[in-house]
Amino acid sequence: MVTPRTGSGAVRRAVGGDVRLTVCPDYRDDYLGQQVSKLHADEFTDADLICHVDSDVVFTRPVSPADLLDAGLPWIVRRAVSLLGRHRPWLAPTEEFLGRPVAYDFMQQPPFTYPRWLYPEVRALSLARHGIPLDRYVAGRPPRGFSEFNVLGAHAYAAHRAEFAWYDADAHTDTYPDTGTDAARVPRLCRWYWSRGGIDAALRRELEEITGGYARAATPDHSLRHSGRSGLDDPCH
Repeated sequence: MVTPRTGSGAVRRAVGGDVRLTVCPDYRDDYLGQQVSKLHADEFTDADLICHVDSDVVFTRPVSPADLLDAGLPWIVRRAVSLLGRHRPWLAPTEEFLGRPVAYDFMQQPPFTYPRWLYPEVRALSLARHGIPLDRYVAGRPPRGFSEFNVLGAHAYAAHRAEFAWYDADAHTDTYPDTGTDAARVPRLCRWYWSRGGIDAALRRELEEITGGYARAATPDHSLRHSGRSGLDDPCH
């Protein structure tokens, strides 16, 4: 488990002594800080593949590592930028960091799984292109000024396309001539909610159906709790 320095004592008391706890730095903007932590995920585990699951994502079926792979390759769902609405604040920061146009949104379907070697490559990009460590680059961005999963996905698509399986969120269109992916094959392992949207009666019933009633006990204040830490990470990684 990984937790920011602030509050690490309380986390230690909560999880007990059987859990290996790693303390990561605090950041002025924790929305950006949690992205820095995720982009160092390979330093917190020796796993070959790292899967990120946000705190507002609920699995709807049992999931094993095999479900995260297609013919041995981690899968990523993409959607063409041309098919998105006008509100896409992640696009310009992603293109600015990578130094090239980005044609797809790679945050279409969680969970997000990457091989461990992708993370140091992205950190090296920060040094090569911007002359500063990735931590400083991300922490220096304006609010909401970075998208870690789009950076990871866009870099993977540009530099290691053959090392991933690419699913198309809109495979029924002719937008993707380089793939024959069937829309029905897009993995549906979980449902993705908005962590700050709260829980009304209808959503509570849906969550209880998915979790077998656990949602009633887990969300007594009628809101989805979100600390800014997700994936390896909420409220700690």
